[in-house]
Formats: sequence, structure tokens, C-alpha cells
Amino acid sequence: MELEVTSVKRIIGISALAVSVCLPVWAVQASGLEPPEGTAVPMQAAVDTAVAVPAPARAAEAPPQTTLPPEAIGTLPPTPAEVPAFDMSATAARFNALVGEADRLTTLRTLTPEAVQGALMSTARLSSSGISEGAASYAVLSASAHAPFASSLQTAVNLLGRDTVLERLKSDPETFLGLIAASNEAATIASGVMADSLAKMDKATQVLGDAAYSVQKEAWAQREMDPQLVLAAHRTASNTAADISPLSASDMRNTRAEVPLDKRFLVAAAYHILGDDVTSTKMIARPNGKMCMNRVQLNVRQCLAASRYPYEHLFCLGRHSFQESSSCVRDTIK
Repeated sequence: MELEVTSVKRIIGISALAVSVCLPVWAVQASGLEPPEGTAVPMQAAVDTAVAVPAPARAAEAPPQTTLPPEAIGTLPPTPAEVPAFDMSATAARFNALVGEADRLTTLRTLTPEAVQGALMSTARLSSSGISEGAASYAVLSASAHAPFASSLQTAVNLLGRDTVLERLKSDPETFLGLIAASNEAATIASGVMADSLAKMDKATQVLGDAAYSVQKEAWAQREMDPQLVLAAHRTASNTAADISPLSASDMRNTRAEVPLDKRFLVAAAYHILGDDVTSTKMIARPNGKMCMNRVQLNVRQCLAASRYPYEHLFCLGRHSFQESSSCVRDTIK
């Protein structure tokens, strides 16, 4: 009996010792801290502490936002409206001014060094890569300024509606314009005006070319001039804007020709009357015309760079400023 009591006491003692030793370890494990140095850890407890304690589950993160909130999206800018390739009134006015200068030079009674230099500078201000576009614009404005044609086209708009008229112009312009009164007259006016303009440029070419030879023996024509100074003045003039007022319908001449221009000019005139200069300028724009006029300007400057006397400047004016420009215009209006 005493043996049993002794055994029970011994078991209780061992159990109490185990609890007193393990309890601090369990407390440390629960807290996630390392036991202090020198603390005895039972073998089983040491094994338990070596086992990684799983981290507590984290709440699922929201996926990154791929779309902007409504308040962060501003109003998109409107698509810019298409504009005409060039201002037909302004370019036509420049071409008309160049033709006027050609006409003025053919009427000079006396040539002087000042007159020759003045002609060089004025043509430099008026000539540009857009002269061919100006010629085409002048033809279109001349046709659209013919009142019976413009009135008849407006009547069609009143009867059919503008959208219908534009659609017919797009699908079958030749047939539709054949039904518009005075359309052929408008086409012959455009052709006549262009023929008259080119004739004035051709006359200037002839008169200036003849003058370049006829004045060679005159003292003022043999006065040597610095080519670099002349060339510098010409470049300055070409970069100076000419004071030209845009043309209006009342400025158009009413010269007629037997053969009308290409039908695209009449169609472009119809679009212009309807207020669609975007389409009108697309129909008459010719990149080759700009390239041609750029060559003209280059040739004029090369000619001046190689010239030393005023009579040679007359040759440069006639051959390049007017003859070659006239050729560029003819190619544009074919």
C-alpha cells in the first residue's frame, strides 16, 4: 500500500515538474518570441519550436484597377474640321497681280536701271510656289462668278436640297452640270480668262527678251553690278509679303474662249458656289505645279547669280520669271 502511494506521489511530482518546465515554452511559442538565452527547452518542445508556424491567412487583395473612374475622364477634344488646301481668293489674287505686272512691263516706254531693278523686285514678291494654284483658283473663281450659272445652281439646291446636289456632283458631275443653265458659258469664261492671262505673260516674255538685246549698247545697260548684292535683294523681296487684296466676284474678267477648260474646273466652281472649298481645292491642286514653280525660282536666282549687267537681268525676267512660269501654269490647267 505504501508502495502504491509512493508511486502516485512520484507520478504527480513528475507531472508537476513537466508542466512547470513546458508552460513557459508554450507561452513563448504562442507569443511568437524566441526564448531567452539560457532557458532550458525540453527535447519535445525544441522539436515543436523548429516546426514553422503557419502565418495567419491574409485577406485577398483587390485586383488593380484597369479603368479610370468617370470623374478622371475628361471630355475628348472634337475632331478638327477639314480646311481647304489653300485660300483660293488669296492665291488667285497673287496670280492676277503677277499677270498685271507682266502687262505693265510690256507698256513701258523707256527702260532704266531703276525700272529693271523694280521689275525684278516686284516679280520676286509676287512669284511663289503657289502661282500655279493661283492660276487654277483664278479659273474656278471666274466660272463661279458667272451670275446665270451661279443662279441656276442655286435654283437646283432650292428644288432638290443641298445634300442631293452634292451627291449628284459626286456621282455624275458631267451629266448633272449639263442640266444646269449657263454651265457651258461659265466654262468658256474660265477658259477665256486663262487664255488672256497667259497671253499677257507670253507677251512680257517676248518684250523683255527683245529688250535684253536692244539695250546692250546703252551705257546704263553696260554698268556692272555686284551679282551677290542683286541676288540678296531679290531673296529679301521674295520673302516679303506682297500687299494684295483678295479677289471678289466683281474683280473677275468676262473674257470668253471657244474651247472650255477641263471639266474639273467647272465642277470645282460648282463646289465653290455651294460653299465646299475643301472639295474644290482638292480637285484643282497639283503637286507638280508647286515643284515646277520652285524650279522657276531656283532658275531665276541662278540666272541673277551669273549676271553682271542690267540687260542680263532683263533676260532673266523674260526667260524665267514669265516664260517658265507661263509653262508651269499651262501644265496645271490641262
